[in-house]
Amino acid sequence: MTTQSSGGVTEQRSLLGVISLAFVGIQIILLARGLYQIRKLRALERLYGCEKLCDESDNFRYDVFGIVKAIKLASHFHRRTSLLYTNSLFQRYGETYASNVLGHRLIFTCSAENIKHMLSTAFVDFDSSPLRRPLFEPITPHGIFTLDGADWKRSRGQLRNRLSNLRNIIDLDLCEQHFQAFLQHVPQNGQVFDVQRCTAALALDMQTRFALRESTDALSFTQSQEKKQFVEDLDLVKERIVRDGFRGPLRHLVPKRAFYQACWRARKFVTARARREVERRSSKVERTKDGHLGTGFDKSEEISQFVDQAMTILLANDSMSTTLSGLFYCLAQDERIVQKLRASIIDTIGLTPPTWGQLGTLHYVRWVLQEACKALRVFPAAVLNARVANKHSTMPSGGGTDGQSSVLVRKGDIVVFSTWTRHRLGKDFGDNPDKFYPERWEHLSSDMSGFIPFNKGPRICPGQHYAMTVLTYIVARIFQTFSTVSNYSTKEWTERISLTFENENGVLVGLS
Repeated sequence: MTTQSSGGVTEQRSLLGVISLAFVGIQIILLARGLYQIRKLRALERLYGCEKLCDESDNFRYDVFGIVKAIKLASHFHRRTSLLYTNSLFQRYGETYASNVLGHRLIFTCSAENIKHMLSTAFVDFDSSPLRRPLFEPITPHGIFTLDGADWKRSRGQLRNRLSNLRNIIDLDLCEQHFQAFLQHVPQNGQVFDVQRCTAALALDMQTRFALRESTDALSFTQSQEKKQFVEDLDLVKERIVRDGFRGPLRHLVPKRAFYQACWRARKFVTARARREVERRSSKVERTKDGHLGTGFDKSEEISQFVDQAMTILLANDSMSTTLSGLFYCLAQDERIVQKLRASIIDTIGLTPPTWGQLGTLHYVRWVLQEACKALRVFPAAVLNARVANKHSTMPSGGGTDGQSSVLVRKGDIVVFSTWTRHRLGKDFGDNPDKFYPERWEHLSSDMSGFIPFNKGPRICPGQHYAMTVLTYIVARIFQTFSTVSNYSTKEWTERISLTFENENGVLVGLS
């Protein structure tokens, strides 16, 4: 018995020894691999003349897994202070710095040079789908938000072709109808109303008319229950996408049943309109002599393409509404610009609705939009954006003690760029860049590298000219109709980051 017991103990010790050796061996292998990777990265830095990138290690010295940093980001998002927090970090660490969030290396930048390099020069080195696909796939699986490479190029080309001829897709008579519906929600005698809520409904009606060939009637006092449900579902989907984007991997811990149900209902609503539109198109396809449809027309493919394009357009819808509400927030605080804006419109085209030829002559309207609109400078619609490096790459600045040397971007790094900070802290816009001053655009160009309202490079928003044309018409009609903007907002602007950027407190004004 003693001999057997002794033998068992010996076997256990031997097994423990083998496990210990294996564990030590694995640790040595991992350490060796880590050291090899570090040496490889150092060699790449020397090859490309890169220097060390400033990081937040002084603030999160013991946060090895980036958990504390993730909690802090979530806390600021919850308290509606994300952008102020981001600005403070750029002011502390410079225009480009690194951070560790849940084990991922994030590079934050507001450098115009770096943003242009990433979006244009080194476009092929960075992807967006690894970040966007998990968020957007349930609502638009084959839209441009979820694709990269050849599939993205094909989908974007189809969407760009649809948006290419503005005179064919923008009906000014329909714009006027929607404007008149908007007027029904403006109280008389300059009484208070939330222009942010009304412009959201206006933009949605116009965008659904374009995307679905049918308005959701959000401004109508007799909106159908079906359309009301679609609007609610669309809002829920957009809100959840943004929240999940900020949560990162933690999004998997939150139930998504309501989100998936809203996606299903929204796609069902759009698919019904798509099928109707495709049937209409098919009736116009040239028929063969025996009366059958010509070859090359695949209804199912057409319907799928129509649905994804429509959902893409509607998910980006808020940029127009937040542009208008941001504009009114600024105008309500500056009577001089209101008077100058109205005078510029009346002096140029009078009081009749603008024609196509007249829209291009409203230069001060364009300056006001470029300066104050949420989709543009002071309140940009997409305040933060990101790309993932699909290979080792570089950015031209951010390294060294002065931040002027190039830096190495490792494969898998997430580069977050801040439009909000670039437009407010950048020196591109002259003195007092955070001030609402449309006249600065007399000497600036919308093509300047630091101005990023619609992105840059191959992924630049294909609907930017559509949006600016429609916005120019609406702003002209509003200030042909009203001459004063009264400010009823008693609270400061409080960020509400959805797929675009809004004021949590609404924009309370009066028009007379």
